Amino acid sequence: VAQLRSEHGAQAQLGSHDRDNLELLRLLMQQVQQQQRPDPVPAALLARLQVPLARAAMADPGFFVRDEHPARELLNQIAEVGAHWLGDDDVDPQLLQRMAQSVQGLLGEDARAPEVFAAANDDVQQHQRAAAHRAELAERRHVEAARGKERLELARRQANLQIDQCCDAQVPPRFVQTLLRQAWADALTLTRLRHGDDSPQWQERLQQTERIATVTAQAVDAPGGTDTALAAEVEAALVQVGYHAEEAAAVARRLATPGGEDAITSRTELSARLKARVRLGEQAGTIAAAPASTRSNAEEAAYQQLCALPFGSWFDIDDGDGTLRRQRLSWYSLLTGHALLVNPRGQKIADTDLDTLARQISAGRAQLVTEDNGRLVDRAWQSSLDALRALAGGPSREASE
Repeated sequence: VAQLRSEHGAQAQLGSHDRDNLELLRLLMQQVQQQQRPDPVPAALLARLQVPLARAAMADPGFFVRDEHPARELLNQIAEVGAHWLGDDDVDPQLLQRMAQSVQGLLGEDARAPEVFAAANDDVQQHQRAAAHRAELAERRHVEAARGKERLELARRQANLQIDQCCDAQVPPRFVQTLLRQAWADALTLTRLRHGDDSPQWQERLQQTERIATVTAQAVDAPGGTDTALAAEVEAALVQVGYHAEEAAAVARRLATPGGEDAITSRTELSARLKARVRLGEQAGTIAAAPASTRSNAEEAAYQQLCALPFGSWFDIDDGDGTLRRQRLSWYSLLTGHALLVNPRGQKIADTDLDTLARQISAGRAQLVTEDNGRLVDRAWQSSLDALRALAGGPSREASE
């Protein structure tokens, strides 16, 4: 308007067609902004984009009727970021910087032609694809780590089960049972993890476990004394899981001697050494525990729904501050109930479990993103049209359908 008046006088005005275009753009941006989160970063991008959009809308009426108009494509890219923006954890900073540079580039020239917006949008989409690729790689690493932890946990469970069965059958001394469930369980776990159930190595470990229980369940003064062959085998197995030679030998002597006695190392000394050790896989964390209480009917229904979901399903989850954060259920296990949640950048949000997530769903603190309602800019445009129909006294699209 200022340019018109400088060229044609103070009374110069925009034509009715241009005024209508600007009013339509105002309605559209109003609908877009209603779907944005209250954060100044994406809001500033949208604010700076309004001038280039106004130029495009006035120069090309196709802006409003072409769903794939390059200016609308760029608006949608930036609006989608603002709709889910919760900080750098949710959007790649490099992508955000590229968006800002593209918008600034449009401001630096009298951008009206669709080709100018198409070039800016292609640039943004190229960086968006790169960001998506980085997110995919990061997510894949977290999934592989979660699967590794599950394999470790299942191997540990099987090792503990075998030890419990031997202890129930032979009832070795209490201290021997402690050594079995701590030191020897690590050796069993590693063997099963590396070689599997059907391997001769695993069968050999099971036989050694039975021999340990049989020997140590005997009286202290039983004839034969220490089974030196068994002690050597146990010591070698413990060294494989990281025990120092002296510690491994001390444990092996007790696990291969009737009554579990050892004249060289006292129980107190050996217990202190074992307590100070890091168990196999302990630094990687543990799989989520079983549910603390019985699930209600609603919680059980949510749990069964989760068990049928494909990997990669999206959830909006309240982390406790009332803000819904979009998270992706990248992987879960029906064997352990363990689940992995990542953010849109592929970064791990939490190691959780299906039971906890089911309870969150039942309590309304998490909801499955069940459908794709199309692009944000298209939804905003349809809402703008519905608002105009309401002003004109006509039915909305939903009512007419």
